[in-house]
Amino acid sequence: MFTKLIKSVVFKPVALLMMLAILFMSFTFPSETVILKSGTVIPLELMTSLSGNDVRNGQIIDFRVVGDIKVNGKTVVAAGSVAQGQVTKAKKNGLFGTAGELSITVKSVRAVDGSMIYLSNSNLNDEGSDKLVVSIVVTLFCLFGFLIKGGKAEIPAGTQCQAIVMSDVEVNVN
Repeated sequence: MFTKLIKSVVFKPVALLMMLAILFMSFTFPSETVILKSGTVIPLELMTSLSGNDVRNGQIIDFRVVGDIKVNGKTVVAAGSVAQGQVTKAKKNGLFGTAGELSITVKSVRAVDGSMIYLSNSNLNDEGSDKLVVSIVVTLFCLFGFLIKGGKAEIPAGTQCQAIVMSDVEVNVN
């Protein structure tokens, strides 16, 4: 039976096609390496609304890359990629009119090949309204003036900022 299959007219063309298929499936095209220079600007936007009352120091915050970042016509960071930031200061608004505070620093983003790109010079900050004077004045006339709270620190979703690439990064692109 096996010798009959080998002597068949169809065997040789099918065997040749299978060898070619295996050759092409195992062949990988070499990827091109480009260098993303330090100082390259990456436009970002905040993905969720944040409040100083709801986040804590050290919490990781997600940003979205607004547009493709290209080097030599090749995309190295795709639009929509998620960048990571970190809350560096979170303070709730409090009694006696003390204002809330919120600061976020963008840290990194991933390139199209999965390599990490570290970012700098991108901070988002907000400070609520300070009502300390109002609280003191009301306390002079009424004992419950100390219950007046200051304003919340809030940064809405969609707030845009620009991060800067810290150092040259090699990125493999196809």
